Amino acid sequence: MDVKMIEVTIFLMIIQGYRAIIYPTDYASTLYEDPTQVTFDFIVVGGGSAGATVAARLSEIPEWNVLLLEAGGDPPELTENPLLWTHNLRTQCDWSFFSEKNPSLFKGMEQERCIISRGFMLGGSSSINAMVYLRGTVNDFSQWKNKYGCHGWGYEDVLPYFKKSEDFVDTCRYNPEIHLQGGPLTVTPFDTFDPAYKIITDSQELINVIKLDDLNIIKPAVGYGNFDSTTRNGRRCSTLKAFLIPSSSRPNLYVAKNTIVTKVLIKDDVAVGVEFKCSSDEFKSVYCTKEVVICAGPIKSPQLLMLSGIGPKEHLNDHGIPIIKDLPVGFNLQDHMSVPALVFTDRKCRPMEDIINESGDLLKKEMSLYSKNIATLGLTNLMTFYKSNDDLVYPDVQIINFRIPFNTTNTLPNKINIFTNMFGYAKEVTNIYDELNLLSDLIVMTPVILQPLSTGRVMLNSINPSDKPKIFLNYLSCDEEIETLLKGIEFIVKLSKTKSMIDAGFVLEELKLSNCADHIWDTRDYWICVIQNLAAPFYHVVGTCRMGSEDDSYSVVDPKLRVKGITGMRVIDSSVMPKIVSANTNAASIMIGEKGSDIIKECYGML
Repeated sequence: MDVKMIEVTIFLMIIQGYRAIIYPTDYASTLYEDPTQVTFDFIVVGGGSAGATVAARLSEIPEWNVLLLEAGGDPPELTENPLLWTHNLRTQCDWSFFSEKNPSLFKGMEQERCIISRGFMLGGSSSINAMVYLRGTVNDFSQWKNKYGCHGWGYEDVLPYFKKSEDFVDTCRYNPEIHLQGGPLTVTPFDTFDPAYKIITDSQELINVIKLDDLNIIKPAVGYGNFDSTTRNGRRCSTLKAFLIPSSSRPNLYVAKNTIVTKVLIKDDVAVGVEFKCSSDEFKSVYCTKEVVICAGPIKSPQLLMLSGIGPKEHLNDHGIPIIKDLPVGFNLQDHMSVPALVFTDRKCRPMEDIINESGDLLKKEMSLYSKNIATLGLTNLMTFYKSNDDLVYPDVQIINFRIPFNTTNTLPNKINIFTNMFGYAKEVTNIYDELNLLSDLIVMTPVILQPLSTGRVMLNSINPSDKPKIFLNYLSCDEEIETLLKGIEFIVKLSKTKSMIDAGFVLEELKLSNCADHIWDTRDYWICVIQNLAAPFYHVVGTCRMGSEDDSYSVVDPKLRVKGITGMRVIDSSVMPKIVSANTNAASIMIGEKGSDIIKECYGML
């Protein structure tokens, strides 16, 4: 199958599988014309994973008028198909933030800067991500409660909110202790035809890795399995689809799209409304009687707070912003670092014609699932959780797999190489992947560190709300983190030498990076060099408006998610996580939206 045929096939798959979706009516033009036409009780800023959840849940109270302001618009049709999720990155529906340079990392990336993709549309990152539904461990939330003083956020406190959202459709695995049926968010297992799935799992069993039926079990999940997903009838089930669309007919819910909020309006330490930018570049204000709820995500929420005068005093002084409250906004940025550099070819000593035909046939079969209402991410369905140290109780490494079909590294609609699109790699690096992709399909096995120790920071670039903030990723600055990634690499190298992998013809290829030419392949020094060049965060940024106890000087919000020292203002999104969960972060972000909504209802006697 040639490149053009692949593009045509993908286009036809989108057309055949797409079903018209009725998105929320846009209130923006009415709002721009007269922001005082409706008296709003709550203003929710950001309609993403948490924000869409919060707006929908608050609008359940008929007496409350809720205004949701979203910077983006409706998702494009392409976002519906799980298998094509990477096609949404670095498009008009992606904020496409970039980090500042780091002296120790990102040497193999364009301009040595790291891409940070975030959803720029209704549903936010739940409309652009890989739909992985993993919650985190009991230990994660125990730390929130006991180590960081976030009372009410232990595992026993958050489990009911994970369950509240969930419609768990796999009746064969349904366990009412940890799952629920009938919630708005459909949770479905993926399926796949990929023959590498069994080859890899057979290899893992040869080195005593066990199979898990549910990766969200309460006990430590160490092993491999097929993770659950936020999909419904083979299509993406974002928080837009799960929460906002079913609520959008309510007369008390108003959704303004393509509306950039530029500042929270604060009078005598009380949040009274927000300033927003109209499409004509005019600035207007809208007010609320109860609360402004910031749900703009871990990059935009801290930026908005700082532009509003809430943040580190010295930093705000540098930009001439009047200080309303001196708080550590923007610190504590965390993510899961990965190494997408363990690349297997699939040669089997067979003719090139067979390699091309096998690749095309598998791609067609995987694509056909979409028209059959079956969700798939192909080989990515398989996930492994691994302990780098036997003394650990919980896994600290996650192994993520993905397949790149033969000669497709440069076939994305945005004309960007797929490894640049996903990880920001420079052309010198992608040329290496391209050459390997002309040998066969590529199978990339990626170790991900689950419990990072080092953090980054979000800072203002200027006082212009349209300017993207400066993002400093001071990741992997602890030796222990490097050692954990090396253990993950060692695990994959060990897998590559098992009989199952060898018999299948899978070859772990050397990436001949010019920056690492002085190091011998598969040595410690070589892999450390690879980490310095190719290690990349895995789309899980959190923590920049950290939650903590009242007396915690490192926190921005209290356990009720109230901005400290400000009345009528909360932050409810993944930026409040004091410590990143040991799994993909979207499920926990939705949980925060669910729990935060109930905290507000309880505050006003409406729970």
